[in-house]
Amino acid sequence: MELRGRLTGIAASEGVAVGPVFVHAPGEPRTERQSITEDEVPRELERFEAAVEAVVPKLSATAQKMREAGNEDEAAIFEAHIELAGDPELAEGVAGRVRGLQSPEAAVLAVGEEYAGLFAGMEDSYMAARADDVRDVARQIAVEMTGEAEAGLEALEVPSIILAPALAPSDTARVPRGMALGFVTAEGSKTSHVSIMARSMGVPAVVGVGGAALEEAFGADTVALDGGQGYAIADPDPETVAEMERRQAELEAERLSLEEYRHKEARTSGGRRIEVSANLGSSTEAEGALEWGAEGVGLFRTEFLFMERDELPSEEEQYEVYSRVAAAFGEKPVIFRTLDVGGDKDLPGVEQPAEENPFLGWRGIRMCLEVPELFKPQLRALLRAAAHGNVKTMFPMIATADEVHAARAVLEECRKELAAQGTQTGPMEVGVMIETPAAALCARELAPEVDFFSVGTNDLVQYTLAADRGNERLGHLQSAGHPAVLELIRLTCQAAEEAGIWVGVCGEAAADPDLMPRLIELGVKELSMSAPSIPRAKKAISEV
Repeated sequence: MELRGRLTGIAASEGVAVGPVFVHAPGEPRTERQSITEDEVPRELERFEAAVEAVVPKLSATAQKMREAGNEDEAAIFEAHIELAGDPELAEGVAGRVRGLQSPEAAVLAVGEEYAGLFAGMEDSYMAARADDVRDVARQIAVEMTGEAEAGLEALEVPSIILAPALAPSDTARVPRGMALGFVTAEGSKTSHVSIMARSMGVPAVVGVGGAALEEAFGADTVALDGGQGYAIADPDPETVAEMERRQAELEAERLSLEEYRHKEARTSGGRRIEVSANLGSSTEAEGALEWGAEGVGLFRTEFLFMERDELPSEEEQYEVYSRVAAAFGEKPVIFRTLDVGGDKDLPGVEQPAEENPFLGWRGIRMCLEVPELFKPQLRALLRAAAHGNVKTMFPMIATADEVHAARAVLEECRKELAAQGTQTGPMEVGVMIETPAAALCARELAPEVDFFSVGTNDLVQYTLAADRGNERLGHLQSAGHPAVLELIRLTCQAAEEAGIWVGVCGEAAADPDLMPRLIELGVKELSMSAPSIPRAKKAISEV
């Protein structure tokens, strides 16, 4: 089979499709005025506020439309955008620039790019992909002020493969139902929102094919797309089309077979119970995860609360988010990872030294133990949230037992303070992330100090193999199936069994059907992954 005009990228959403091409390549909003005069400042601030007030109802209407259509994941995206649009830190950043005589249109785009940069540079791929959300919200506010009419995708009248340099959630939301057969974008990652929305819509997507390759395909009449293998073919020959149609029929049969596993308990063929949980980054994702059949939350990334702002979130703000997630899951366990950012990105109010290698530096538990004004409000909020559900917490970047002792001491101090205030708290199990080789090798020493281990395979792989997981040239080394990584997981599970505690996995390996049998054999009791992967994981477990 000859593969002409092949575009290779990231497999973002499974499925295959063949259809006509629709190119969506809008430019940035035109900000004709870059500056204003002193006497224009009050009026321009009012224009910015009015634009935000106009955008929020539109976002709310879109979220409601998605929810009514049963698309919980997409609704959650737009609910998060509502929070971003109304963020006081964003508003203050824009206001400061306007008072400095920058036009509000230029100011909101500039501030949006600043905050997007905070996310984009983060090592956690999920958090890095949130940069697109900030840019999208800033762009919508700017468009509202410029009065430009956004057009293009809503004009689709024939089901098509959409080609675009990038697609924001507000772009995909304008696609008429049934008109998107699939997406191919120059930019993006598996955790960017075009990928999440494609999976929610049930259409294939390939992202990150590169700008030059994509532009060459703009002139094609037809594109064949394989979202599971991560490639697209411009103007495919008849043999390619026939192969795609055959695979499409196979995948549809598989999709139907997975529905029965969505809300089933996951058990191996021998009857061993394996808990399948979801990885979440915000409270708005909770309902969608439950719809996919999540039996709990194996990793809630709390970093989102700390980013794109000029001051640390208050205890009360954190409590509201944590308790909302805990209540949504009821008796199902929800594991919150304490703050895991550091040297790579600044935190408001925290003086951070410049580091040559921040990912091996002052981050995670190392930072939190030295900055009580950062750590204690989070622990207090988690203890309070534990009164509303089955809350557990885990500490990241653990390398020594002394760090566990110190973190637990701060936790107990917070519990005593809350008790003295008469504030209600709940019981809360405590675990640690096994993501450094040191933690795995010292698992016997750590196990008696905690209630569970959670293996973060993404970091464990890169630290064990000395291979930066963001370095594409080292992709052949970035596998949790490497014998050295599996040996560290074996030691972890062995130590846990001896101490009577359980082990979960919350890295990419958790959703890998090829690795599941080995992880279960080693003694892993819980697997946590992106919510759409849950039905397939449950099926794979049933065949172990």
